[in-house]
Amino acid sequence: MIKFKPKNSSEKSIDKIMEDCEQYRNDLIRYCYQFFEYEYEYAEDCVQEAYVALLESLNNGVEIKNYKSWLYAVVLNYKNKVIKDKIKRNEFDFSDNEEKDEVIVNSKPCNPDYIDQMTTDKMIEEQALHIISQLNPDEKELYILYYWKHKKLKDIAIELNVKYDTIRKRHEKLKKKLNKKIKEFEDF
Repeated sequence: MIKFKPKNSSEKSIDKIMEDCEQYRNDLIRYCYQFFEYEYEYAEDCVQEAYVALLESLNNGVEIKNYKSWLYAVVLNYKNKVIKDKIKRNEFDFSDNEEKDEVIVNSKPCNPDYIDQMTTDKMIEEQALHIISQLNPDEKELYILYYWKHKKLKDIAIELNVKYDTIRKRHEKLKKKLNKKIKEFEDF
């Protein structure tokens, strides 16, 4: 892995960000794979370039709000560049000019408006706050103790002077309610 000396961020936080962003690698490769006539190496190289760009941006102090969206946009742009290069070198076999025109149109740079329409961390936070605001006081208290303060259910039962089984059942109901509310947001 390439490492650069960071300008505005601590090295540890950049390493943590890069580690967290690794979860997107396989999805990004699958996304790219379809554009390269199923040539895995091209897709893998395209994604690797995006991760190198992410590291360089972080080392240069660039603030990125949504890493997943940013990586998809960069992968899309790298994919377009590689396709244009392949077209210039006549490496694509087109059955007709219409097919060639379609590939050229699809290889245009990423539309930033599309990225702006993607779900952002702020939107997720607003949705979470909306869902939490719909909980009753007991559910909110359990939510805060379990999910925000990361307390164990046994400790919560002791703190609230309630039986463990009661807290466990409340937690199960809370999880179902939260999942239902999240599903409603996703379907909306």
